[in-house]
Amino acid sequence: MASKMVINLALTMLLTADLVNAVDFTCPTKIITPVLLGGNLPAGATDLTVYPKGTNCTFQFDIPNGYALLVQLSADFQFVNDTISTIDTTNTVRVINHSGKINNTPIWFAATSAQIRVVGVSGNSKFFATYRYTFLNDYTQVTKFTGQYFPLSQLSSKTYYTFVSKAGDKVVATYGKRRSTGVDDELDKIFVYDGADISTSKMVGTLNDYGDSNLMTSSSSSSLTLVNFYGSRSTSYVIGNDASALSNYFRYSLIVAISESQVNGTMGDLTGLVSGYTFICTDCSNYYLTQLTFDGKTFFDQGYAKFRGQTPTHRLQQLISYEPSSDTSFQMPQIIPTGVFTLDLHRSKLNILVNTGSDDSDWKRPYEGRKGYIFSPSLWNPDVNPNSFSYEFRNDSQVFNYAVNFTNMDFGSKSDQMLFQIGSGPDAVNEVYRQDRTVYGKTASNGNFMKVELIGSANDDVRMLFEINRQKASAAISFLLTMVLTIVFIL
Repeated sequence: MASKMVINLALTMLLTADLVNAVDFTCPTKIITPVLLGGNLPAGATDLTVYPKGTNCTFQFDIPNGYALLVQLSADFQFVNDTISTIDTTNTVRVINHSGKINNTPIWFAATSAQIRVVGVSGNSKFFATYRYTFLNDYTQVTKFTGQYFPLSQLSSKTYYTFVSKAGDKVVATYGKRRSTGVDDELDKIFVYDGADISTSKMVGTLNDYGDSNLMTSSSSSSLTLVNFYGSRSTSYVIGNDASALSNYFRYSLIVAISESQVNGTMGDLTGLVSGYTFICTDCSNYYLTQLTFDGKTFFDQGYAKFRGQTPTHRLQQLISYEPSSDTSFQMPQIIPTGVFTLDLHRSKLNILVNTGSDDSDWKRPYEGRKGYIFSPSLWNPDVNPNSFSYEFRNDSQVFNYAVNFTNMDFGSKSDQMLFQIGSGPDAVNEVYRQDRTVYGKTASNGNFMKVELIGSANDDVRMLFEINRQKASAAISFLLTMVLTIVFIL
């Protein structure tokens, strides 16, 4: 008797479960609101539910400011034309249709509205979802100013970042992938809000759409906000710029590098407008430009490639300029003593190779015909500390003629100094320049090495061009040793 009762009870439980899961697929006639904060779709269902042939149902949600909506979506697709679509507050439609099952896939929606549309053709596919409204008052804001960048992995599930421009300007956010040919699906999970927070501002799209280099879409005010409700970790970076600083660009891109790596490729266009590229090295402070060649289709009378420190928002002076008519092979490698610089290209296609390795031996290797630039690091990065460098170009088995043109030499402090040596030999140069003893113009001498060393402070401005050629007779270089020497006595 007892065993019959157990069997009957089990059958009753099984039949009850079948009845619960066999809920009819009903389409709501009213917009869903956060009155209950959560629920199931379709109403009354607890598991996957077959949606009949001919189904064309839209679940509509009202999402007040200060809230976000999380939908956990499950489906079992049996036919290719059975689809589920999501529509966010920007009216962006994303269609989900593939073979097999998806289970509890999270989909976040920002205020103020969302839709889930279910279309059934076969009558065999299944659908189920849960939804939950989330109040955003416990999210923490981090403020970044334009000209700054950060890894998108810092967007945790409870933190959002806001870029703020200078007064009266607007913000453009641009993402850069750590591998330029890679795919970062997490960019679709980062929401962009046009404003200073995620509670009152309007969501205008995902970073994958909004931060594309070809769009350069600006905020409507001085703030732009990014958030990742999913809590997933993107491997990309994002930079914020003043919209006015990008106004002359046809295209603007962010290129992300790491130490001991190479960045190479072809960039630019021939439209007649300017393309901008900001390079950031996440863990190094020097770049070495090792190859730069202009494509044959470049406008040789109008094209150029110009380098300056930091981002366009910093508006620093362009320090190095290459033109298609020049032979750049004799100007490589060229050090760029900063982890962040911007390249402007005009009417040019450029093949470029940049190294971020710590080995500077190629940079300091003299060879016949070589030309290059040396700048105090603060011209590339005003916040650098110390503002110093030490370069020695040497070949103990060969004598060269080293010629230097000092185009500027300003020292910000009495204790700052620059050592300049060419040697060894009868025409050796051994000078120390300070605030009360500066030099402008050209000097040259023969030797197997040239050493330039700056021990400086933040306000030093030192600029020079150098050229290395075959050894010259002393008489031929004597006139070059006549330089403009300025002695300033500090009372």
